[in-house]
Amino acid sequence: MDAVSVSDMECEYYASIKKKKLAILAIAILSIIATVCSLFVSQLSTMTISDVMDVLGYHMTGTGDINPVYDMVVWDYNVPRALLGLVVGSSLAVGGAVMQSILRNPLATPYTTGVSAGASMGASLLIYLDFAILWTGGYVSSIAINAIVFAMIPTVAILIVSHQKHITPTTMILAGIAIMYIFSAATSLLMLLADPENVQEAYEWGIGSLGRASWDNIWFVTAVVIPCMVALLLFSKQVTIMNAGNRSAQSMGVRVKMIRNLSLVIIAVMTAVTVGITGGIGFIGLVAPHIARIFVGSDQKYLLPCSAALGSLILIVADAASRIIVPEGMPVGVITAVIGGPIFVLLLIKASKKVWF
Repeated sequence: MDAVSVSDMECEYYASIKKKKLAILAIAILSIIATVCSLFVSQLSTMTISDVMDVLGYHMTGTGDINPVYDMVVWDYNVPRALLGLVVGSSLAVGGAVMQSILRNPLATPYTTGVSAGASMGASLLIYLDFAILWTGGYVSSIAINAIVFAMIPTVAILIVSHQKHITPTTMILAGIAIMYIFSAATSLLMLLADPENVQEAYEWGIGSLGRASWDNIWFVTAVVIPCMVALLLFSKQVTIMNAGNRSAQSMGVRVKMIRNLSLVIIAVMTAVTVGITGGIGFIGLVAPHIARIFVGSDQKYLLPCSAALGSLILIVADAASRIIVPEGMPVGVITAVIGGPIFVLLLIKASKKVWF
């Protein structure tokens, strides 16, 4: 290979990296713009853009006069909701991207190990039976703790299964599905025995919504999600190598079992916290990573930031759409399913003759 061809290959390589970085930057900017725009979506028809700007200006500068009702809607409701959408969307998308790689399955999501089903059962125990593992004095926070604790149970079971000999990623996925059905059946039984007035609340929680956002829980979720995503990014090189297969990764010095188990635990913690606050918001962790691969490929170093930006963008746009379509409020999980389903079918059709990794 002569010097000219080597130089051309280097130019193409750096041009490819530049395109990936520009794609991530562009999607991140769109996500931030969507977050800001979502602040102006309000259930109060009398509120104008100027009113929203006055509230934001008041809290940024500490000067000016504002309407207390507008302040409550914008600062106490819309801003935490937008920030929660930013954090939850990115965490679900990053978790989905890593799960699809470590399990080598394009249909894997953060919920594959049964985290969402466990969280739903934990929430149902409080909603239906008033059973709280730890009563914090607040109804929403107590539900969140129940959901987080029960969401970790399936993950522990999967880790126990993973220590058995000759366990493959496919076996772990099947074990997760089996555990998910067990918890779903238990939740359905609680629903049958419960007071009918509580069924709607549990159903809406299970679909997923950003309506429970507050300044208290946004800080809690962010404090857990950010370190988890940073840890997954630190494993990105090893996870990318694992795409070539376990034997190839082991021959290159990657401790496959350790990386897989650590990633599962980190994703479970991150997902349990988000699901504990928002409920089970579907399709973000499935669709966003696949769309991100179109822009940046399967290298986790670029895939994770791109997935995070896309997940935030999709969730925030879906939440804004849900409030526009139904001003009284619609669970955002309905919109993500309506948007995510057709998009994923199109991706499957487009990639039907290609390999995922």
